[in-house]
Amino acid sequence: MLFSELNQADLTEAQCNALLFRYPDDGAAGDVIMLAGSRMARTLRLPTAVALYQAGRAPRFLISGGRRWQDQPAGESAALASAAEEMGVPASAILTENKSQYTLANVRYSKALLADTIGLDQLHRIILVTNAYHMNRLYHMMRSYFPAHIAYSFHGTSDPYTRADNWFASPLGRRHVHHELSGLQQAIRKGEVSDYPVPDDVLAQD
Repeated sequence: MLFSELNQADLTEAQCNALLFRYPDDGAAGDVIMLAGSRMARTLRLPTAVALYQAGRAPRFLISGGRRWQDQPAGESAALASAAEEMGVPASAILTENKSQYTLANVRYSKALLADTIGLDQLHRIILVTNAYHMNRLYHMMRSYFPAHIAYSFHGTSDPYTRADNWFASPLGRRHVHHELSGLQQAIRKGEVSDYPVPDDVLAQD
């Protein structure tokens, strides 16, 4: 069965978990850490990405996001870059993508930026940092647009309402999970993202 063929109404909580929360961090070094922006990225994602940089996981630090939130005086990538510098990341290591308004645009604009600054042929591994429940959608969009030779490592950050052990207990958590599944299916059906077979371990869940 392909991902686009899934009926969300038929999925169990265990199957949703197996679909979304399946990306442990392998600890591998990469060429760049890519942080996907969001309204809560300063709190939920940035500290993790900075810690990975300071641990020597990658020499470059890409922040992707062009939204301007009401409580931020600057666009999100600029605000996050400033915060990253305050946390010890040198400005010379930071790349900012400031045009994207949604995940697929994060991917497209980040690809163009990396092609212009590093060169896609020089990239061998990208370390993705986003909320854990968002990682599946981000990864499948990345693999659809970036060259096939690039590998990925994953560092999903914890969201207080949308973890594998609690998303089903709140309307917000359920909404997040529904948005991730339906958003990727819609992108596939529009021809924007490549479809893929649902892993056997997902279908085997009760």
